[in-house]
Formats: sequence, structure tokens, C-alpha cells
Amino acid sequence: MAVLAANGVVGFGPQITKESVATTWYRHRATQVDLGVNDDIRQGDPEVGGSPVPTFPYKAGPVVAGGFTLQPRLEDTLGWLLYGMMGKVTSAETGIGSGIYDHVFEMATDTAFVPWMSTRKAVARRDGLVATDLGETYVDCKMVGGNLVLPNDSPINMRCDFLGRNFTLDHDPTLWTWENAMESWESVPIACATGGFIKFETEELPVVACQMSWQNRPLDLRAEKVYGDPFLEDITIVGRRLAIEMTVKWNNPDLYAKALTGAVNGTAWTSAPFTGALDVKSVSSVNIPGETEPYSLRVEADKIMLSPVGGIVLAAGGAVMLRFTGVALDSNGTYARFTLRNQATSYVWPVAS
Repeated sequence: MAVLAANGVVGFGPQITKESVATTWYRHRATQVDLGVNDDIRQGDPEVGGSPVPTFPYKAGPVVAGGFTLQPRLEDTLGWLLYGMMGKVTSAETGIGSGIYDHVFEMATDTAFVPWMSTRKAVARRDGLVATDLGETYVDCKMVGGNLVLPNDSPINMRCDFLGRNFTLDHDPTLWTWENAMESWESVPIACATGGFIKFETEELPVVACQMSWQNRPLDLRAEKVYGDPFLEDITIVGRRLAIEMTVKWNNPDLYAKALTGAVNGTAWTSAPFTGALDVKSVSSVNIPGETEPYSLRVEADKIMLSPVGGIVLAAGGAVMLRFTGVALDSNGTYARFTLRNQATSYVWPVAS
């Protein structure tokens, strides 16, 4: 009999320091989990000595890599992932006694700072038999990517990718404890729910499909290895950026003309790149309990460069579409911010006592 993957579980938690492990753990439903141990087993170089076949193997050390894909619940625990991805959060109640809070996640003053996290997954038992399940706990992890897929007619998906230094196996994950129950489907953001939008400057765009990606680019792993140690010495983030790709319905030539010529009535190419502020909001289809508004996740960048991909395509039987790619740029304001609105009061990363 096959083991059902749906019976497994994935979780994460904030880590106080490197070479520690999370003491509070949060779980979240996922559509796919490929987070795991990459055990780098290699074949030695060919040797002279009798026959042209491999002569010995060796291990170059393990690395934790991969991640999971969520239909994110905005109710609470997503905030820990956004905190781990960005590095800083500021929480405030939206009104006096409202019971609704805005949590603004952005880069810390040290813009290269990404906090350590612990992650773990449990593979379910076979036929309910003890000793047929397995848990893996991954420590000294950093979130290296968060990719939001915003379709036009279905739930929003978020891909979370991690890189980690070490792991342990647990042959009885049923003893694991969690801070939360699985969160309600009611807080999942739906792309076609009323109240969501994608704006460039102040204009709302007729977007058919969109994908946004936050990247924490790590140093080449070969530079993180030191002699005499099979594990990564550190995980150093050397680059960070917000990127976007979207397909927009053609309503008129204004957007295309501005991108090429700098003005809606322009006629000649301009060397000035097409830039502006980006504002993307996603909302749940059900209101926050006891409130008159839904859960929401908002992504903003003060300045983003948009570039049209290819020319205008005219295909018989199809609508005219424009495809754009873009990257957020440094500005005098905040580079990028993710605002999560829910009823959680705060997210406080643990510190050493």
C-alpha cells in the first residue's frame, strides 16, 4: 500500500541564534513539500590501476534545500514566513479598539540581514503502524525565496524556498507539539475576490496573470564550505530583490506608448526606463470574524522598472495582450513592503535572554 502524502505535515519556527533550534513551531497546509536533505554523494576521480570503472565514493557534506507551496492562510502564521523572508516587522492596530492589525514587513536597517529559522516535515505512517513514520528537523535555515502566483480565477499560491545548514531525524514525530491548529480556509486570498487590485502608479491594470518573486540570493555554497567541516559555515545573503512578471489586457495604446516613448502621445523611442510605484493587494473571500472587511496581503514598491517583453502579438481568435517584466529599484523611501492585515496582535522574534 502507498503512503499518503496528504497525511504528512510541514512547519516552521523562529530561531534565536545560529546553531540553535526553534522552540515554538507553526504548521501550515501545503499543496507540495519538497524541503529535504541533499546528501552530496560523489564519485571519486578515475584512477589507473586495473580497469576503467569507478573505484571509490565519498560524501561532500549535506545541505538542506527546497521548500513548499502554500495556498497561504492570512489568519496568522504566514506572518512568520514574511518576517523570516524580509527581516523586520512593524505592527499597529488599524484603529483604536478595532481588533484589526497591519503588520508591515520590510528589510531591516542592516539590509542584508535575514534571520535564522528552523523548519520540519513529517512523513506519515503506513497503515497506521508505529515506526513507519519519519520526521526531519532542519536547523539554521534561511528563507531564500518567496514567490507569489496571482492567477485571475483561483486561489493565490505562495512558494517558499529555504537553504539550511544541518538536520536531525526523528523516528516518532507524533510527539511534536505545535503552537497552532491548522488555520481556516476562510483567510485564503482569492484572486477574483472583490477588493483586490494591481496598480502601477495610481492606475489599476487589467492583469490576466501575475507572478511576484522576492529573492534572497545566497553566496555560492562552495564559498561557504571550510576545510575540516562537512556543513556550511554560514548562509550569507549577497543580493535581494523584488521581481514581477505580468500579462496585461490591451485596452488602449497608452501603457505601451509610455513604456517605449515616455508619454501616452509619444512617437519616438526614449532612453529613459519606464518606472513607477507598484501596489498589489490580495484579499480573502470571507470577512475577518466579527468584522466588515476581509483579510488582506498587500505588496508595495516605491519604484519599479517595467519592461515590455516582445512586441504586440496579433493572433486570430485571441485577444491582444502585453507581457511585462519588472524589478524594484532602490529609492529614497522603502524598497519594498509586505502588509499583512489580520487579527494577530504582533510577531516578536525570540532573542537570547
